[in-house]
Amino acid sequence: MSHLPSTLVRSYLRKAIEWVQEYLSTGGVPLHLFLKNKFRRHASSGGHFPQLGSRDRRYISALLYDYFRLGKSFSGRSLEDRMLIGFLICEQEPALLIQELRPEWLPAAAFASPLERAGWFADFRAEDIFPWASELSAGVDAQAYAVSYLRQPNVFIRIRPGHEDKFAVLPDPIARMSRHTLAAPAAIDLHRWLHAREGVDYVVQDWASQQIMEWLLDELPAGKAGTSHLWTVWDCCAGSGGKSLFLADHLPMQQLVVTDIRASILTNLRQRFHLAGIRKYRSAVVDVTQAEATDKILGSKRFDLIIADVPCSGSGTWARTPEQLHFFTPEQLQDFHNRQISIVKQACRYLRPGGYLAYITCSVFRQENEDVADEIRQMGLTYVNGILITGYAAGGDSMFMALFRAS
Repeated sequence: MSHLPSTLVRSYLRKAIEWVQEYLSTGGVPLHLFLKNKFRRHASSGGHFPQLGSRDRRYISALLYDYFRLGKSFSGRSLEDRMLIGFLICEQEPALLIQELRPEWLPAAAFASPLERAGWFADFRAEDIFPWASELSAGVDAQAYAVSYLRQPNVFIRIRPGHEDKFAVLPDPIARMSRHTLAAPAAIDLHRWLHAREGVDYVVQDWASQQIMEWLLDELPAGKAGTSHLWTVWDCCAGSGGKSLFLADHLPMQQLVVTDIRASILTNLRQRFHLAGIRKYRSAVVDVTQAEATDKILGSKRFDLIIADVPCSGSGTWARTPEQLHFFTPEQLQDFHNRQISIVKQACRYLRPGGYLAYITCSVFRQENEDVADEIRQMGLTYVNGILITGYAAGGDSMFMALFRAS
């Protein structure tokens, strides 16, 4: 076992505690942005670390993230204990810090899995990580989902059609999940390990997102999903365009319209589309809940398929952003639910007769999933089918889709 100087180890802990206390008092921004700003300001002002190296940033970041990965568990412990327990449970090689700061806990570090390490502590209960099991969608394993927070999720890539030869041989850190899906550890530098062009040969897209789009294509009428029918598609909450990229690669389209309320994320979408060679589309910034503004963009257009990947709690992705566990309250779900219904009501006005609406969330909460789907049925749409992708077993996200057809 290598060694870190005692003064350095303790300075990591002090800095992490100082920053997590500041973050808890302010919140509001994603933790990765908070840390990015803190590291930048700290480097420019000197401080305890005149020059923060990559190792320093890695340890401090891990201490903060692992603190939040515990969710609501170990609530009776001090902030320092919770931070170090999180580090011990979640990191692959925790002993360097633990031997200096809590040597009595070293026996727990001998266990291979985070759950085994957590179980070494008498006051651990898996259900405390995520204490809202009663709010979950049917099909979510509450304990498996809670325990998934203790591991950093994988990065997944989708191989674009016609580029499979670039991935015939894979380096050890990268695993093949299917012909077109690869998984890699979260911290991996894909550009170093893959002799392929991101955006051209492959795109980064979570396993659940790929699965749900494959499921959608299987559910659409086989005759119309073939070359004989050119689809008109509106991705009304497009984000950075992962699902539209998938459709552009697999579904023959006559027209593609992508909109989002955020101008900055549409800039990212356009860059991705440019790399992918997708030129035939229209993009616009619009709040779909505003009928007049949406009418100005879409006019009298009607679509065969509307993708509504609506704003939601994002709970299916919280293993990537575990700080959300700290700030979430179930009361927030009603606001999300209401906005989701508002978006769907407006979007449905642009469905042609016989057209399809794909309602999608990256949520595990029933109120955002099945409950919204039940209300959509009352809007006069015919329910076709639905699916819940529980990606935690694969080290990925979880997603929900309900597919409807207009009469």
